[in-house]
Amino acid sequence: MKIIQIVGRSNTGKTTFIVDLIRELKAKGSVAAVKHLGHDRYAIEEGKDTTRYAEAGAGRSVGIDDEKAVTISSAPELTAVLTELCDAGTEYCIIEGFKTIPFPRVVIGDLETEDVVLRNPATPAEVIERLDRFEEFQTMQGVVRELRRSCPAERAGCILSFNGLVREITGEERTAYMDFSPSIDPLIREIEAEAAETPGVIGARFHHRKGRLYAGEDITYFAILAEHRQEAFLAMSRAIDRLKSEAHNKH
Repeated sequence: MKIIQIVGRSNTGKTTFIVDLIRELKAKGSVAAVKHLGHDRYAIEEGKDTTRYAEAGAGRSVGIDDEKAVTISSAPELTAVLTELCDAGTEYCIIEGFKTIPFPRVVIGDLETEDVVLRNPATPAEVIERLDRFEEFQTMQGVVRELRRSCPAERAGCILSFNGLVREITGEERTAYMDFSPSIDPLIREIEAEAAETPGVIGARFHHRKGRLYAGEDITYFAILAEHRQEAFLAMSRAIDRLKSEAHNKH
């Protein structure tokens, strides 16, 4: 899921630009939008059943009519929301605000900030031309959905997934964290291509997280679509062994 962050001061035209960007991005895939409301809390209608369910402690309270579904969530954290959107198969997520969270961003107006991809673009097309410069947010389910969306499934008999973690204790050694830079991406693409070329494998999608990852956190999301489980197991085993020998054993 590609994260496109839009930031700027109030009354600079952010919302109008985002509306236009959503319309353009819809032609490329599924789109979600998340707005930081700050201290202006969103008002939910008092006395309605969905409100009462949420007030009683339901983690999710959902109302569904013949046009839409509306969810009240008790988890107001951006990462939790992005995880749910990615798991649901969202391909592009536009975030308005959250200036203190360091995603590559588009600035509307004169706000001084870091990691700027574009400032005051004239059209959404300028953003779309630079999609490769925005951050990729992934989950295990998101990788599986991307794989199924991009590969023919007529001959498919299985999807094999692998979720690697930072192991805290190995023998007598303890690992507090591991660091990975973007330089690992070319290796991941090589391993992914090698797995996809395994006889019987229809497609592969691999994602490796970057930055400092602490014990217990996810490192990798690997998914392989294959005709038979034996072919998927073989390709996955080879991919993991190569990653361990060429990257992880160095940490």
